[in-house]
Amino acid sequence: MMTRLDILILRAAARLVPAGERREWLAEWLTELWYALHEGRRAGVTAFCLGAFRDALWKRRNAPIARYSSLSLRARPSVPEPPEIRCAPVIESPLCCLGALGCLATLALFLSWLSPVSLPSGGRLFLALLPLSVIYSLVLVFTGNALPGEYPRHRNWAGRWSFFLAKVTLLLLVIALSASAVPIAEFRIDAALISTAGAVRWAMMDQRRRCPVCLRMLDNPVRMGNHSRILLEWNGTELLCLRGHGVMHVPERPAIWFSRQRWLSFVP
Repeated sequence: MMTRLDILILRAAARLVPAGERREWLAEWLTELWYALHEGRRAGVTAFCLGAFRDALWKRRNAPIARYSSLSLRARPSVPEPPEIRCAPVIESPLCCLGALGCLATLALFLSWLSPVSLPSGGRLFLALLPLSVIYSLVLVFTGNALPGEYPRHRNWAGRWSFFLAKVTLLLLVIALSASAVPIAEFRIDAALISTAGAVRWAMMDQRRRCPVCLRMLDNPVRMGNHSRILLEWNGTELLCLRGHGVMHVPERPAIWFSRQRWLSFVP
């Protein structure tokens, strides 16, 4: 009989498999587990279930990227593949992302509570990092390193900005509380400043990879177009919302008529 621990291990490993193959992969492993138990191999069942993590990591690393060229389906141009955009299963959904950041903030609070009180404290450091995060965001936007995309006919702007602010707030809490546990004051301030810049950039880049409707990570990257026809057609990568809300067009190289990523909504 399958135990809850065995099923929990397989379900945890299934989160590493790409979403399109996750259900079939989990069904195959559950079937193999049933046969293993039916044959009376109860002693090595836990080790068998733990081996699912290795198979799931292999599936994620070797997931194919579909390619398409509007020039010809038979004669595909030899253009380099775009970098694979992998979504970590822990932060795939907005609730899981905020939950993971909340766990990190709780751990940082516990570490700061164990360390002796030093100035500046975690609360003061958090208040000092708030205006700096705004400045970092403006610098990233105006320098073009993390420009937001174009979202025509997008109605969930309030939820999208609320999710972004919640991510930044939790990240700043993690940084402030963790830095307050550093015993040397000079290292504490420097680590907080550098970490804040990296955290704000990560939050903005993570926002660009999410569906503006359901706020889940976009997946199934597909290569479109080719370099020689950039004047007649766009060249880049398409990312699909697995819930059918739309497609994100990410240009490989910015053009005058297509400088930023663009969202194409399927929802009227």
